[in-house]
Amino acid sequence: MDLSSILFRRKCSFTLYKNKKLPLGEMSFFKDFVNDKRGDLYPVLQRMEGTQEKILNNRYFVSGNLVRLFCQFFPFATYEISLEDFDDRCGFEFGIKSAICSVMLGKKHLHFYDSNGETSVPLKEDIKRMVVTCRPGAFDVYFVKNEQPIFFHTFKSEKFENSNSYSEFSTGFAAVKVLGKAEIKSVLSYIDCGISQADMRPIRYENGEVIIENGKIYFTASVRQEEQMFQGIFSLVPSTMEIELTGAVFFDSGDGKWCGDVASTLVYSRKENKWLIFLCSFNHGHILAHSEFDGDVRFGVNVVDIKLMNKANDDAPFNTTDSFEGDEDPNFIYDEENDRWLLAVCRLDKKQMAYKYTFFESKEPFKNYRYLGCGFDGHETGGSFVKINNEMHFICGNAFDKRADYRIYSKDGVQNLKFDFDDGGFRGWGTLIPVKMGSRTRHFFLTFDRHNGSAYNWSYGNLYLFEADI
Repeated sequence: MDLSSILFRRKCSFTLYKNKKLPLGEMSFFKDFVNDKRGDLYPVLQRMEGTQEKILNNRYFVSGNLVRLFCQFFPFATYEISLEDFDDRCGFEFGIKSAICSVMLGKKHLHFYDSNGETSVPLKEDIKRMVVTCRPGAFDVYFVKNEQPIFFHTFKSEKFENSNSYSEFSTGFAAVKVLGKAEIKSVLSYIDCGISQADMRPIRYENGEVIIENGKIYFTASVRQEEQMFQGIFSLVPSTMEIELTGAVFFDSGDGKWCGDVASTLVYSRKENKWLIFLCSFNHGHILAHSEFDGDVRFGVNVVDIKLMNKANDDAPFNTTDSFEGDEDPNFIYDEENDRWLLAVCRLDKKQMAYKYTFFESKEPFKNYRYLGCGFDGHETGGSFVKINNEMHFICGNAFDKRADYRIYSKDGVQNLKFDFDDGGFRGWGTLIPVKMGSRTRHFFLTFDRHNGSAYNWSYGNLYLFEADI
């Protein structure tokens, strides 16, 4: 099949900037929790004598100094407070097992407090709505204007660098903190989709068939923050472009830390009756890891216990089945016709100083792989095995100097795909998604660009969707 003569047509393109959310908590002002004696919705953690509170017209009024528990602290969560008015300082206090800090909005300054003291950043205008997104060791602050979060400042805290350790955050808390008078409209907690996304792959059955439920496909994508990242799960209705954040997955390699590793390939193996996953563990030396598990991680916040692959020595041969530091973007599939698992690993060729795909096969999904070969020279990335008309292909991105340079490997050799508008390139991902819809199979192509959402090098990208008649 000559796929190089087929044109992929742009359906749409879009940017997801902290606008898709997984709710974690919401402070309710419908009932008078201040005076309720039959329950304690939001326990008082600290209260200065003489402090007054009341609930009126779905608003929370405080006069004095107060800290009230809101919900549990989570090291990748976002916390949002919306104010009608205040006269001194209002915001959040965050606590983990070994440390406490506060992010407080003032009239003329944004304040951060931890055991090292106070840090203040001047404000140029009145702010009434503040968003704080957590990362291990950092707190990114945004101000919302016209419903758009706008990044303002990052506070670093060495005391919170291990906040993703379960022993630290499992006993932690997030609380509303008020100094002075404040009228609070809302307090929310959620996990959002970050400032951009990358590394998308459809969630499939072991043979590569895309899982469709209620007209939706699900795909893994890296949620990129101002710095760092974590694994997000999104749903997509390809024909209408309904897209939602449905899950967030974190990975524990046995050290008790919930890590934001990414570039996952997630399949449900009917052969093993389990979910199987390969991923790149950037948090443990940039090597590959894998796992099998029973729980469906497409929904909600989940943690997966993973096993790191054996790390290869620097002088190991390029075709080793151990994982080199720098290995990434793994993809695997069960080849039914030949009763074997195929694994592709994006690996740095140190002679060329460029990434190319290496291919392996095994009778088992996670061990006893043997080397098959590698791709052509270039700068390959984001590859996936795809069955098109019952024929196995491998599609990947390539090239830093060209837009929409995508390779497709088949039994006939290597070809390049064509697009009507080539945006979404510069070493993009080759995510071709065959989807059975009605009486036809439609072929969608989902990719991203590298626009850099922040100064952080890996904060790309915007998303693009194409379709082709194959």
